[in-house]
Amino acid sequence: MNRSLVALMLSALLATGCSMAPEYETPPSPVDEFWPESAGDADEGNSAIEDWRMFVLDPRLQVMIERALEHNRDMRIAIQTLRRAEALYGVQRSEKFPNIDIGASGVNQRLGEAVTGADSTINRQYNIDIGLFGYEIDFWGRLASLEETALQAYLATDEARRNTHIAIVSQVITAYLTLAADRALLNLARETLETQKASLALTQQSFDNGVATGLDVAQAQVTVAIAQVDMANFNNRVAADINALAVLVGTGYDPILLPDGSREIALGPVEVGMPSAMLVQRPDIRSAEHSLRGANANIGAARAAFFPNISLTATAGLLSAELDDLFSGDARSWNFTPSITAPIFHWGELRGNLEVAKADREIALNQYEQTIQLAFQEVADALAARENLEDQYQAQQQLVMAYKDSYELSDLRFRQGVDDFFSVLDSQRNYYQAEQDLISLRLSQQANLVALFRAMGGGWVGSEPPPEAQ
Repeated sequence: MNRSLVALMLSALLATGCSMAPEYETPPSPVDEFWPESAGDADEGNSAIEDWRMFVLDPRLQVMIERALEHNRDMRIAIQTLRRAEALYGVQRSEKFPNIDIGASGVNQRLGEAVTGADSTINRQYNIDIGLFGYEIDFWGRLASLEETALQAYLATDEARRNTHIAIVSQVITAYLTLAADRALLNLARETLETQKASLALTQQSFDNGVATGLDVAQAQVTVAIAQVDMANFNNRVAADINALAVLVGTGYDPILLPDGSREIALGPVEVGMPSAMLVQRPDIRSAEHSLRGANANIGAARAAFFPNISLTATAGLLSAELDDLFSGDARSWNFTPSITAPIFHWGELRGNLEVAKADREIALNQYEQTIQLAFQEVADALAARENLEDQYQAQQQLVMAYKDSYELSDLRFRQGVDDFFSVLDSQRNYYQAEQDLISLRLSQQANLVALFRAMGGGWVGSEPPPEAQ
């Protein structure tokens, strides 16, 4: 192949076209600059917890989360989805470069007398070629736009993987806290049952001595039955919690890692910055923006389709009528075939594709704004509930202490014959219910903290487990 041909091919391969995609600008935030007054105070700046271990301080819970991040099926699906998106991006990116192929062929053809007008002949041709075939020269930026679309799809998928990571961490924490609360309720029901059995025995003894009535004994038996019903209910809830946690973790674990309901699960504080900080922290918002960028780039590809398509086929090789002469003598050959195809009548197809691309961009824009609005709502709701739950918890603690004193005084007055057993039963029921409500309120507080942690988009960074967890 002569030098002019080589130079022409290289210039064609290096040719780059301008992009016809609209210039991308980050849309303005569709939410207020500050949180609602009902959401409480917030600190300025970026306050995301990048490493979830800064939030989860309990070493046993850390081990459970580590196992879930490795074995949870949603996490594995997210990883493979990212792998697929990366491969698709590689496929699209490869279209910018020419494919170099090599081929060999041999043609043997007999031409009869009816064709030649004389004796029949046999024509033979052998060739070996190496070159590029149908390579599109991206003058109008169509391939560049498609590559940008694929890149943004990959980046959006990567952010979706991070979002799945955060979701799994939050789900495991919530399931673990729920199990701890239900086991605490089970322990309370067990302790109450033992207390009521002892009370029933004393009431029965008083009845035998002629101090208590049969109604007192029946009421004491009711309290025992109620505690037994609660124990059965909480046993069922604990079993369901363990099963749910096992699905989240996705693999076996030592039961010693599970909470027993007698200890507090330590969680770190979550500080909340301004709404603008949330926009750069949450993976789902970043994923939606990457999708918007990809839809914007796809408009460029749709516009480029209106312009001529320029492609190039060029080969160089050996050609001979005899196989023995293929590698000897002057058997060299080359072929250079540029081509251009311009659209004329496509009956609205190109215009329709462009309108589809524009509509996709508007859909992506609205999805991006909706994602921000929902994220804003999640944080605002969690902030609003935080202070209210704290006030409720403190008030509930005082209520528990008040019902405890009332129960102890009522029981003492009953033993001294001042009050009937109904007062004891009523005080004991109120005290038992108040203790249950206190445990449930503590779970609500912790669940609110987890919701705030997740809503702020923190915790997707992993790290090695601490020595005590190992």
